[in-house]
Amino acid sequence: MKLSCWVRVAWRDDDLTEEGDWGMLLTIPVDGYLEGPSGPMPFRDVEWVEVSTNHIKGGKAGRTLEFIDIKDEILSGLIGTQLGWDLRESTWSKHRIFEDEPVQVLRFMNPFGPVSRT
Repeated sequence: MKLSCWVRVAWRDDDLTEEGDWGMLLTIPVDGYLEGPSGPMPFRDVEWVEVSTNHIKGGKAGRTLEFIDIKDEILSGLIGTQLGWDLRESTWSKHRIFEDEPVQVLRFMNPFGPVSRT
């Protein structure tokens, strides 16, 4: 996809699921690793990836904060893929810009295989 999407990644840390921060970075820097806003992690540790259906405009330097719905564009980019996902209601925050705003997210569960629980 060529959209600038807000994402966050959750990972397993022993028996706990840790949720990362929201940001705009999601890449595969080297084989076997996913890098999101909270840094790189092995695929085996990824629990899920969430993609916000909103794009943020403004909110800094006195500009009016706007949330722009890009759900249709994201969904059209998923046509023909074999990725499993769920549409969920959630909230998101961006430090010093907004707190606990309602948002729909696409959650991709274990997109890289089973989570290691050893």
